Amino acid sequence: KIRRYIREIGLPLRPIFTPGKTLKKILCDSRPLDRASCVLSNPGRCKICPLISNGSCNRRGTVYEITCEACNAGIRYQGEADRPLHYRISEHIRAMKNPTAHVNNALGQHQAQVHPGVSPNISVVILDCKQNTVKRKLSEALHIYKHKPTPNDKTEPESIAKFTSQ
Repeated sequence: KIRRYIREIGLPLRPIFTPGKTLKKILCDSRPLDRASCVLSNPGRCKICPLISNGSCNRRGTVYEITCEACNAGIRYQGEADRPLHYRISEHIRAMKNPTAHVNNALGQHQAQVHPGVSPNISVVILDCKQNTVKRKLSEALHIYKHKPTPNDKTEPESIAKFTSQ
């Protein structure tokens, strides 16, 4: 029916149908306790896992808060990531080590302005986990609206303010 409808309206698409999860995949897990606690499968070698106080770098769909430990005021940045947290935190650290190459990264700019030439010193807290993108972005916006972290330059709080004021 879908192919016929696409052909009738003249869309230049060719749908591909893939089978969904089987009942066996849903109900059976041959090794339920073997969950990688780290993206690298070796938390001892991971540079990101020790920075996260309440989880592992393998978590996906997270709303997180990064605190600059080098600041006396404890400057905080809040963000969200659909990918494993390891990759997103690694990007922030790369931006902090080389801020001129990452001009759009708020933490990189903070590092360049406040701590030039100093190695990044951060800690990470997972604030929320949501697999749904819209719910995760709303959660991030609510956290930014509530805590008003300094380096954040996102506009989510303005859009969420409409909902919270009603």
